[in-house]
Amino acid sequence: MLKRRTVLQGALAGALVGGCSSGTTPPPKVDPDNPFKAALDKPVEVLTGEEYGGFGAAAYRKKHAAATVTPTVTAKLRDLLLPRFAAGNPPDAVLNTGDGRLELGRLVREGQLSDLRPLLNAPAWDNADVTVKDVVLPGMLDAGRYDGTQRTVNYVATVYGLWYSAALFQRYGWDVPRTWPELLALGTEMKAAGLGPFVYAGAHPYYLLEMVLTLAAKTGGHDVVKRIDNLEDGAWKDESVTRAISAAGDLAKRGLIAPGSAEFDHLTSQKRFLAAKAGLLPCGNWLENEMKPLIPRNFALTMIGVPPLDGSSALARGLHVEATAPYLVPAKAKNEAGGFEYLRAMLSKDVATQVTQEANQLTIVRGAADGLEIGTALRSARDLLSAAGDQVITWYFADWYPEFATAAAEATGQFVAGGLQLSEWTARVQSAADKLKQDKAITKYHRD
Repeated sequence: MLKRRTVLQGALAGALVGGCSSGTTPPPKVDPDNPFKAALDKPVEVLTGEEYGGFGAAAYRKKHAAATVTPTVTAKLRDLLLPRFAAGNPPDAVLNTGDGRLELGRLVREGQLSDLRPLLNAPAWDNADVTVKDVVLPGMLDAGRYDGTQRTVNYVATVYGLWYSAALFQRYGWDVPRTWPELLALGTEMKAAGLGPFVYAGAHPYYLLEMVLTLAAKTGGHDVVKRIDNLEDGAWKDESVTRAISAAGDLAKRGLIAPGSAEFDHLTSQKRFLAAKAGLLPCGNWLENEMKPLIPRNFALTMIGVPPLDGSSALARGLHVEATAPYLVPAKAKNEAGGFEYLRAMLSKDVATQVTQEANQLTIVRGAADGLEIGTALRSARDLLSAAGDQVITWYFADWYPEFATAAAEATGQFVAGGLQLSEWTARVQSAADKLKQDKAITKYHRD
């Protein structure tokens, strides 16, 4: 299993890497209330894997009183939609989330998804002086581009980092580590206090690989993971990658990993963390939603970024953020213009704010979570995003080449557990990347 889930969102103040410029683009001269000339008496059908995917319906009906918008929530998107795509009668908009989600690459290859650039260039729902793409956090649209064409808009920004209990830290007088040496020193104190300092889900070693890649990018800059994405020769032999994987291995060598972590699944590792049997846990910011019934009262669940190795790091504030929860408009939708208009409503600040408040998710809409009364977990993730600015770290190979990513993650788990030497880890992962690059049967992707 590569990733249990891809969830996300964020309120980013600064520019994110790879995004559009910070300046705004004048919207085209169209009717700002109906830029796609949608037939407003024509029904709009929305299928979504999450309840919040239907939150745009009320805003749509408020702006277009004659419209009928029908959101349907289902855990079986793939089972319901593949026959409809094949028959040429898909719904007008889809939020592709959950275990039953669609395989987007297949739909792109079959020409089933509309080009969403007209949506991005249209006037924003609640501010006709700017375009839709101007209200989206920079860098968050990249994940939905296929060969330069925008096929999805990934609505949620998942923030990755290390979790801790602020209450536990306060009880012991521990400071939040700002560098890797401080993290090691903290781990020693945690061990002395009877905690397994660092716990992880060994059954899902992608979380270890995620931490290693974040640390490598923080050390060497954005190009480190860009070269990995682009399957460049020797990318996994980069000194920053070597230093990062060595640092992860050092946690084990110093005895700072909770016993049993190599065999834990995600729930076991998270339960031990929430029971204060471990001090730090790597995970995305869906943790709170997933474990809400088990989070102790006054635990003060809080996220920090992976601390940099030293003071010379290229991206000291670097933070791994992944845009997920893709919205799409089928190319053969009966009401394609209505589908565009529905996505425009979802990308309004009011709807995005509602999503944050009611679904506890961070969205890609600028400022939608600013000033909200939210818990320590989501607030810390939001604040990390704001502080990261243009040091947000992204990579795409895990989605582009899932089998390779699984192999790299498994090798990482074996290395941290002591089953591989550093040279063996590097050789194994680089060899797998080289084999992938040479396999002409697999479609290759490129990022700039």
